[in-house]
Amino acid sequence: MMTLKASVEVSKLHNSKNEYLEFNMIAGFLIAAFIIQGNEGKVAEDNCDVSRFSECYSMSPEEFMHDKFRPSKEKLEKYCPSLLEMANCFQDFTDECKNNNDELFGVYTYDINFIKELCNKQSVLRNDYLQNAECYQSLKPQFSQCGDDGSNAYNHYIDSIDYKDDSKEKYHQSCLTAAYGLACVISSTDSTCGGTAFRAFFEMEKLKESIVFTKYFCSHIDFDKEVEYGFFTTLKIPENQKSSFNEVLDYLKEQLIANDKK
Repeated sequence: MMTLKASVEVSKLHNSKNEYLEFNMIAGFLIAAFIIQGNEGKVAEDNCDVSRFSECYSMSPEEFMHDKFRPSKEKLEKYCPSLLEMANCFQDFTDECKNNNDELFGVYTYDINFIKELCNKQSVLRNDYLQNAECYQSLKPQFSQCGDDGSNAYNHYIDSIDYKDDSKEKYHQSCLTAAYGLACVISSTDSTCGGTAFRAFFEMEKLKESIVFTKYFCSHIDFDKEVEYGFFTTLKIPENQKSSFNEVLDYLKEQLIANDKK
């Protein structure tokens, strides 16, 4: 059984290695949101526990996780073999443990598709992403601020409407703070790095578990209501970020509608 303690250890492992890229802050927000829930997941077999996760994650090159790492074609040439090995390890992990009874287990993607795209030399998306990596890197303080701003905005919102979520899962808080962080981070690339950089960053983020986690949390609340009449109407988004911020919210709404139809 993957207990809360094991889940915390997974989170620590993520944090200690700074995620897959130094500027990939979003998944950190969402892992934290997951820990809030305190869910205990059941595993089907002994090889589906947290040690299996650690085994796969340890395959990632240490330098790739370094705080100052900037991805480039040259560095990816060196590191992609190990990264793809890690991605394949996680793919096997998910395939073998997909019958896990824990609902959250199916949410983890371990950024497999992101890594595969990042290591695909023929990808135009990868090329655009790498060309703007330095600008993304410069936004690290802003990305971190997005997480703090999301938490503060949520606390102010629930105080203003006298809302109290006594549920164990805290889906309301997890969804809105994660969605805010996601939209804030992505829209900041538009206002600072330009349209091509924004588009590449957004498309690559769609391949990460940050999006998947956000959709999971938001599928448990009335997200459309919060966009149209609730939380998101109380925010003061800078004019030069509004369009891209709202585009991220619209994308999440579309994804939730698509999931409902499945």
